Amino acid sequence: MTFGGGLSDPLVLVPGHMCGAWLYAHQMAAFPDAIIADVNRDDTVAAIAGRLLESAPARFHIAGLSMGGMVAMEVMAEAPDRVASACLTATDPTEARPKEITWRSDLIYEGIEAYVATFVRQFVRHDPEGLAGLAEEVQGHMAGTPEAVIRAQAHALDTRREMAPRIAGYNGPVEVIAGARDRVCPPHLHEDLAAQIPNARLTVVPDCGHMVTLEKPDDVLRALLRLVRA
Repeated sequence: MTFGGGLSDPLVLVPGHMCGAWLYAHQMAAFPDAIIADVNRDDTVAAIAGRLLESAPARFHIAGLSMGGMVAMEVMAEAPDRVASACLTATDPTEARPKEITWRSDLIYEGIEAYVATFVRQFVRHDPEGLAGLAEEVQGHMAGTPEAVIRAQAHALDTRREMAPRIAGYNGPVEVIAGARDRVCPPHLHEDLAAQIPNARLTVVPDCGHMVTLEKPDDVLRALLRLVRA
């Protein structure tokens, strides 16, 4: 059953770092008309959000995972009246910490192949054997990301702003989703975020890591359906 064609406000899906439309393959089966945001041409979260707002419909639902969630929050802050609802998954509303910036910089210095492989290991660290197939799939996709895009997105992550206070006044419905065993963007970040948004619903998905849209796709789909039907 599909829903995308019947939406009065379209759904915009924002990929994460080194990701593309494949990140939302399961959800797009239900929302075939969803718009995939371009996250590959800018080197700040604000610029990615600005490009999205330039090309997006007048009003839309938005969903993003990880860096995509950061972009979604920037969009919510810049144009709240245009955002019908938001789904923020496995993301981080805080500004980049020095330790995090150094970690990314050191990884890039080691080479792009090591950079991608290290990220993927973090995604499935909670169940490396059980998720071996998913890790191989994700690494295969991410390995095709041009180095210039990886560096630009890393800079966007390094220079991001603290977002929770900027979207605390957003009054539309918001789904906040965390993987209970996410080592990249742990649940406490989402608990703090949801507590600051008036109409936020928090879901912590059991036995799930960072790649929630792929690892537990039905949980994300249910959240999106709640939003577009609200």
